[in-house]
Amino acid sequence: MTAADSLVYHVGSFKVNVIQRQVVTPEQTINVRPKTFSLLLVFLQNPSLVLQKEFLLNQVWDDVCVEDQVLVQSIRELRQLFAPLDVIQTHPRKGYAWVFSVEKVDQNSEILPAQKPAGFLSTTSKAAVTLGVIVLCALGVFLFKHGASESGGKNIITVLPVENRTEGSTLMWVRLGIMDQLIQSLQSSPHVQVFDVPYVLHLLDVAGGNMNDRVQLANRIFEISGSSVVVDLELAGSVNDYRLLYRLFTPTGQTSGVIMENQLDKVVEDLAKVIAAKTDARLDLSHLNKEFNSNLVAEAWDKWGLGQTDAAIVLLKTAVTLEPDNFLAYQLLIESEQIQERWTQSINDAKNIIATAGQQQNDRAHVFYYLLARAEFALGDIEQAQKNLLIAKDLAEREFDSLYQAYITSLRGDIAQQRGGLDEAEGLYRKAMGHHQSIACPIGVSVTRLKLIDLYSRQKRNDLLVEQMNQLKELIAKHKLPIELPNVVVN
Repeated sequence: MTAADSLVYHVGSFKVNVIQRQVVTPEQTINVRPKTFSLLLVFLQNPSLVLQKEFLLNQVWDDVCVEDQVLVQSIRELRQLFAPLDVIQTHPRKGYAWVFSVEKVDQNSEILPAQKPAGFLSTTSKAAVTLGVIVLCALGVFLFKHGASESGGKNIITVLPVENRTEGSTLMWVRLGIMDQLIQSLQSSPHVQVFDVPYVLHLLDVAGGNMNDRVQLANRIFEISGSSVVVDLELAGSVNDYRLLYRLFTPTGQTSGVIMENQLDKVVEDLAKVIAAKTDARLDLSHLNKEFNSNLVAEAWDKWGLGQTDAAIVLLKTAVTLEPDNFLAYQLLIESEQIQERWTQSINDAKNIIATAGQQQNDRAHVFYYLLARAEFALGDIEQAQKNLLIAKDLAEREFDSLYQAYITSLRGDIAQQRGGLDEAEGLYRKAMGHHQSIACPIGVSVTRLKLIDLYSRQKRNDLLVEQMNQLKELIAKHKLPIELPNVVVN
């Protein structure tokens, strides 16, 4: 057996076993036709290179004379095999390129980074469009635990704000507080992605519609994001006699139930166990003995929804002064400041919460390093931004947070582009797209395509420009995304 035979290639959640000539997913092992598998290996050994049709035919079908249609059919098989990942890109009149990130693993050693080919395409420019503080992207479709998934088998969870119907209660904080506690209890892993509160709030802004019609809201979230499961919660009862009604929506149906407890942290714990059992999420219940009870944060969210940004920031500043370790309040504060372009203040606040997160070994640290780096980049401190992004990258990988890995990688691409490293920027943008695609993230993929469209327009690379425009149109139509097509001229 050669060294090449001992390799296993990782493509998102797919594994390509060279010696057994199989593709393995979390749900099944797939035997691939010999010639199609040989073609797959040629692509994996030459990631991102545009390979001419003649080269592919000579490499795979050197023992027989075949028509081009045989190659087209085999490429179609590979695209179907790795769906919904966008793995192979067609370059009209030139050939094909494998565009999804690849990791190669020796069965007797650790993961090795795939080699960057000498002919890797160049890139440039910042995004033409910015969609809020955090690029909205989301989730993948799955049927609980064993169903099909657009995110390559990854279970992805969105928790909605809680409807508070407790009797005579002033517990306004439970809308975001219980939501945040539940999210923190369900840990991301290689097979599960759990999105944080700020992301969900941005998603709700884009979804629009009637917040009181939860079925319609869940359907809209599935439509614009490809979400796997939407958790809808309603808290009723009274103090020391709580009843939590929950509904777990999937694209094909829903399950529901009631949890009755005399303590709110026990309510969250019981529900977290229910969701974990259905999705294989890891549980971390260590924070539940510290109750989140900030009405200020909930009130700030209301102000933000009314467009009263300054008032929201004042409330959030008060919240973090009273609760210096309230990570959600800090994150909402920093994002609000960055929307207002208060970069220096957001840097100071990010540094404050990073110090606290480090002392508590909090799993949100990568988020704050990313926000810090974004502010530093906005102010032109490129060297420091780059250093903090590398820290954020390592922490996000440790937490299996594909969403923030995408954000971090994209910002690294912006830095590389600004410094003139066009090949490096191209690779980083495509890697960011791979992270978005791994969690079936149509908006994230769309924003990355906008960057490529802007690049190809500037460079007058019309064939690639047209291809990206067509793919973007398809995404917008399929998911009804609130994105406008750029006005570019094909010369």
